[in-house]
Amino acid sequence: MLHSIRPDRALRSIGCGLILFSFPGPGCAPPAEKGPERVAPRTADGFADAWVDLAFAFGRLDPLYVDLVFLESPPDPPPWSLAEIRERAAWLAEAAATGARGGEEHRVRRIAASSRALEVRAAVLLGESVPVREQLEVMFGLEAEFPTPDLERLHFHVDREIPGIAPLVVRVRRRYERRAASATDFEPLLREALARCRERAMPPGDLPFGLEPLRIRWIPPAEAMGRPRGPTPFYRFRGAGAGDLEMARGMALNPAELERLACHEGVPGHHLQAAAAHAHHRATGWPETGVVPLYDPRTAVFETLSATMELLAPEDPEEAALRTLEPVVAWILARYLDGELDRLTAMRALDFEALAPDPHALLAHADRFGGYALVRPSADPMLATALKPLADARLSPADRFATVIRLVEQAMSPRELVEVLSR
Repeated sequence: MLHSIRPDRALRSIGCGLILFSFPGPGCAPPAEKGPERVAPRTADGFADAWVDLAFAFGRLDPLYVDLVFLESPPDPPPWSLAEIRERAAWLAEAAATGARGGEEHRVRRIAASSRALEVRAAVLLGESVPVREQLEVMFGLEAEFPTPDLERLHFHVDREIPGIAPLVVRVRRRYERRAASATDFEPLLREALARCRERAMPPGDLPFGLEPLRIRWIPPAEAMGRPRGPTPFYRFRGAGAGDLEMARGMALNPAELERLACHEGVPGHHLQAAAAHAHHRATGWPETGVVPLYDPRTAVFETLSATMELLAPEDPEEAALRTLEPVVAWILARYLDGELDRLTAMRALDFEALAPDPHALLAHADRFGGYALVRPSADPMLATALKPLADARLSPADRFATVIRLVEQAMSPRELVEVLSR
């Protein structure tokens, strides 16, 4: 589904629908013809090498796909078409489902899941309509639920916490306007927030894994808008414990958003996760742990873990009440991505029902990322329940830190995360 199309991106009408893309892809091509019969790998490393080739071939066509790379020598991406990549991913997933033996089955099962995720992402880019729930289940391993929210009850709760006599939506808008901080003001505040969150999440002492303080890199707005990821704040791993938080210059965030951003992107969020995952890859030598795609069950582990760490940020009663509307945002975006709501209707729903501060940005984010925009703990009740104790203020920083590292090393999917936490 296409909305808010930027002039620098191409729109093509193709046989199976409309597709928006920013790579030199083949459009909605027919399924690739199968070449000579392939021989399934016999070892987990063989399956892993085949999957890594697929991941980089896909990353050549989809600039959103490859998120983190820990390999010392990434392979040159094979020049396969999108349709051929999809067919190869389907074959690899099927072969891996009955793959290697000898104590490596857990690795091969994970490669099968990543291959299925890649296959579905390719289908989406080829213009096929894949329901949001299927995207979240296959690409991210989430058992998603988006029940119809009780808006009357939720709005009553928010209404009690936001002072004033104006209509609720007006009071909420004024609140966001009063609390916005410009980009020229909030960098020192963000650095302070990063330090505070690190103190809540890890014991005092030297930073592990050679971690360096998270760097903030400012990007001109025009450049940020032209990137595949858009102007959204984004973490980029630089290797050897270094990482950047890329921010579009001129954006505004309120103090509560700054605190949550710090916990999500810094320590114990993506910066710590990337450093720990890099160390785990070097320790195991497993090729498949050297690449983390954005559309993959492992990314769901990182994202839901980081979203849980946001709860370490202190909140006033007003902010806490507004956060109860997060399921309303997810419910609206899910219906929008599935074509049940047009853009104008979704915009109004985000404004008046979800009381969101920037409905346009939320829809632009959903247009750009698809199902990834809904990867939050609240999408999967079992996962949310398992993760909740990590944000408990009574948990010591040392225990919280040890648990985060254990999850990064052992959980390659949301279901594995739940299993690790239940031990």
